Amino acid sequence: MVEHPAPILSVQNLQTYFRTPQGIARAVDGVSFDVSPGETFALVGESGCGKSVTALSVMQLVAQPAGYHAGGEIWVGDTEVTSLPENLKRDVRGARVSMIFQDPRTSLNPTFTVGFQLVEAIRRHSAATKAAARAEAVELIRRVRIPDPEQRLDEYPHQLSGGMKQRVMIAMALSCRPEILIADEPTTALDVTVQAQILDLIAELQAELGMAVVLITHDLGVVRGQADTVAVMYAGRIVERASAEALFAQPSHPYTQALLRSLPSRGKRGTTLAAIEGRVPSATEYPDGCRFADRCPHVLDVCRDQYPDAHEFAPAHTVDCHLYAADATRPDDLTTDAATMSEHATAEPADAIVRVRDLRVHFPIRKGVLRRIVGHVRAVDGVSLDVHAGETLAVVGESGCGKTTLGKGMLRLIPPTEGNVEMAGVDIASLNARELNRTRGDMQMVFQDPYSSLDPRMMVREIVEEGMLAQGRGGATRPERTQRIRAVLEQVGLDPDMMERYPHEFSGGQRQRIAIARALAVEPRFIVFDEPTSALDVSVQAAILNLLGELRRELGLAYLFITHDLSVVEYIADDVAVMYLGRIVEHGPAAEVLEDPRHPYTRALLSAVPKVDDSGIAKIRLEGDVPSPVNPPPGCHFHPRCPDAFEGCADAYPDGRPVGDGVKCACFLYPDPPAA
Repeated sequence: MVEHPAPILSVQNLQTYFRTPQGIARAVDGVSFDVSPGETFALVGESGCGKSVTALSVMQLVAQPAGYHAGGEIWVGDTEVTSLPENLKRDVRGARVSMIFQDPRTSLNPTFTVGFQLVEAIRRHSAATKAAARAEAVELIRRVRIPDPEQRLDEYPHQLSGGMKQRVMIAMALSCRPEILIADEPTTALDVTVQAQILDLIAELQAELGMAVVLITHDLGVVRGQADTVAVMYAGRIVERASAEALFAQPSHPYTQALLRSLPSRGKRGTTLAAIEGRVPSATEYPDGCRFADRCPHVLDVCRDQYPDAHEFAPAHTVDCHLYAADATRPDDLTTDAATMSEHATAEPADAIVRVRDLRVHFPIRKGVLRRIVGHVRAVDGVSLDVHAGETLAVVGESGCGKTTLGKGMLRLIPPTEGNVEMAGVDIASLNARELNRTRGDMQMVFQDPYSSLDPRMMVREIVEEGMLAQGRGGATRPERTQRIRAVLEQVGLDPDMMERYPHEFSGGQRQRIAIARALAVEPRFIVFDEPTSALDVSVQAAILNLLGELRRELGLAYLFITHDLSVVEYIADDVAVMYLGRIVEHGPAAEVLEDPRHPYTRALLSAVPKVDDSGIAKIRLEGDVPSPVNPPPGCHFHPRCPDAFEGCADAYPDGRPVGDGVKCACFLYPDPPAA
């Protein structure tokens, strides 16, 4: 018999509750799991399921007095931490258990240098002198592969990129060589290339230091590639646990199956994603029975009356579900990927609604008392593309490549420096303010964060009506506008009676629907979506993607879809433009670009996407960050990071030339167009 090592972390019947005006919120309500030394244990589930509160409970960082420990035990080795006095809890924190928080921007103090914060963490848990602690901080920064570590220590967090800030957080978490590292959504909102670097770094350091890792995420592709054991959490409890291999091979709980079915992928193009209806129940109103019952397609009568026991579906694979009781009759499709999908009609290519030619958006850099222009940030540097009616053009690339600036420049939310943008044959780049305002209704934008783009002081009615009044569209009278508001709310799947509520009363997915309704209210022909699903759970993301597909087909809309999530691109895009440092490096039909990428940068992006199906694509790791658009590298801007660079790449920028069926690629690897 194989002996398993004693767990380094053991959580037993953990209960963490919060006092709220609505009553006691049972955020974590009886969670148990063990983590062995060197193991990667993943907690997955939708927002509001209790994943982060579980992590904060292990760290003993739950905000008091609202939050409190209501029961259960947390063992770190042979130490039960919930019963320790606060001064001894601080000794466990950092020295034995460390945490990488979700957003390094809010976890790093903006008023102190990186070095000050690292040295402070090292000296808190050791007797090191200030000089010794700084030397160790330099070594930590070097270990997490940040260049020029001595210089970086004297910089402030705002001077670092998102990937670098996350690396600083990892260095801080590792400063005392902990036994357990908790990583709470460590790659949220990072580019796939930076995400791959961060995940590789955590895995390397885990192997080097022998740490256990508790990975909290809603990205099932990341879980498939990183985790040894997976626990699926729903409404404060773990509903399924198994090895990663077993869980992805045969997901058993209806909730786990629903999560996997809702993932977008290339294989689901032309189908409707199986979104999970409803939402996670409020922690103050958990039912007595199974908490997934109201959303479950296989619900039984007993599910509503009694919470299920944990049943062993297979060795070391347990499921909290009445369907696995000894006397239960399970439906035939319970353990299959039986998503209900309907075929999308494929429209014939239409004329271009938007034509962009040689668009440039440069921002001047000014210095001195006289504010002289000493240079330019070349955010968009010569982009040409077409967007057709009823089609989606996805623009992809790392942060800093100019994607969002391109979208705003096309809508004249940022004035273009050069180039033409034609909307239905009218060059909007040359319109005066009055003429431009008349065309605003034809082109709209949905921003990345609906919480910050919706005025919290306005009700939904006012938010949607504001654009209608400004554009003179949607009705001349208040009753006509009200009727239009009700219609667009229904169109995006919201109850029209919700128009008298404020944004904070809605979930993230509902707020994004409100933002889409606001854009639709003025009857546009072209919409720019800037990362519209980046912060959403996979189930909510599926519902939004289904909605966008339906609206595009019904209304004949054209979309420019800006994203770094290439799984979403594989599902939704008709055409793909790959952008690097202000220029398009590859452009063509989605099927061609995604199936047979030509440019080395496109190949690297696609190889870095975490896959649930474990497809075994060879990974191409890009080192470093995108260079500054102030001083881009000479010649091909990508050549300093390109695995296929050769002599001559630094001499001139390559022209975009045909390399396949409708595909253009700006790369010297393709010197001659293919023969006719």
